[in-house]
Amino acid sequence: MMDNTARYLLIGGGVTTAAAAQAIRETDKEGRIVILCAEMHPPYDRPPLSKQYLLDDSWKTDDPYSKADNFYPDNHVEFRVGSRVASIDRDGKTATLQDGTVWTFEKLLLATGSTPLHLNLPGHDTTGVYLLRTIEDAENVRTAIRASKRGVCVGAGYLGLEVASAATKRGVQMTVIERESQPWPRFAGERVGGFLRRYFESQRVRFVFDTEVTGFTGEHVVSSVTTNDGQEFPGDFAVVGVGISLNIELAQEAGLEVDPASGVLVNEYLQTSDPAIYAAGDIACFHDIAMGRTWHAEHHLNAKWQGQAVGRILAGGDAAYDRVPYFYSDVFDLHLCLRGDTQPPSDAHTILYGDLDGAEFAELKHDAEGVLRGATICSRDEPKMDAISDVVEELIRGKVNIKAREAEITRAGFDLASLK
Repeated sequence: MMDNTARYLLIGGGVTTAAAAQAIRETDKEGRIVILCAEMHPPYDRPPLSKQYLLDDSWKTDDPYSKADNFYPDNHVEFRVGSRVASIDRDGKTATLQDGTVWTFEKLLLATGSTPLHLNLPGHDTTGVYLLRTIEDAENVRTAIRASKRGVCVGAGYLGLEVASAATKRGVQMTVIERESQPWPRFAGERVGGFLRRYFESQRVRFVFDTEVTGFTGEHVVSSVTTNDGQEFPGDFAVVGVGISLNIELAQEAGLEVDPASGVLVNEYLQTSDPAIYAAGDIACFHDIAMGRTWHAEHHLNAKWQGQAVGRILAGGDAAYDRVPYFYSDVFDLHLCLRGDTQPPSDAHTILYGDLDGAEFAELKHDAEGVLRGATICSRDEPKMDAISDVVEELIRGKVNIKAREAEITRAGFDLASLK
């Protein structure tokens, strides 16, 4: 009879559970670790799916996997693919799968991530209309790009711009339709949004702003995307990237404290309202020590860092999660990162240094008192971007008043190191 008892039961197939398993094993050499993956893959990283996977036909199914194959046996970490959890019994400390299998745990990690939003519009289920979240989705989009002359991205956020960049580099004429008035509407102010628009247009990407998609046309395969102003945009495929919904149903049904909009409520140790259950990654609504706010972050590095932190905590560590948020994107030949506060700034609360038109710049965001809250950094030189990002992190933690030093910053060129 199979022993379905784990000291650490990790639910989720993303980077969070892989990072947590490694961190647990670095402290607890013997406790049984079991990862339950709903998909038919071990834990994998999602950022390459909208970047390298689309650009390089040599990328294989297992290239995005978070860990090498030998990591799991070498570290006595078990994973079960195709294992979707149906319910959690907190009193009995069990998790029941959809096939009826029951797992008993001492400590449980919920890292169930998120699901891309569907557009429930006419033709949304037509062949050639894609979401992009899984390895299989990426394979479908890459196949479509190879066979297409024209494509449409619905949404000008991170995903839409990355797909548009990859497809354009492979010779596809891309149109990006966005309901707001600029790219990156959730993150960028007018200045950075305007820069992204000009840069993409210089690469022959067409933008359509302030416009709602109303449907997808085509008899058997999509041929165009329609909008609320009566226009029709031809495309041999369409990728929809209009946001996500958090996979919080398990937590809700188990009676954990949940904010429907922001996720599973956890403390600075990523512990839920049940002391035996933790949550990390997209679904964790956590107290952000570094930024002094409570929120959830939808990004790979947040998921990875929280996985590392919660793994140490599960194994007995007492260090709270404390990282300055870091979001990144690669488009065309540019490396972009956003550190700290993710809210779009007004130009009145920003200081620009570097060369905006030359795509070598940073836009620093400050609050009403002038204290640095975040930055958007752009460079063609990734190590250079990372070095500036590190300085920004130190300045955020130091609560430096950059407004008082605006003249000094603007004279600094593209080098903030002197401000530390």
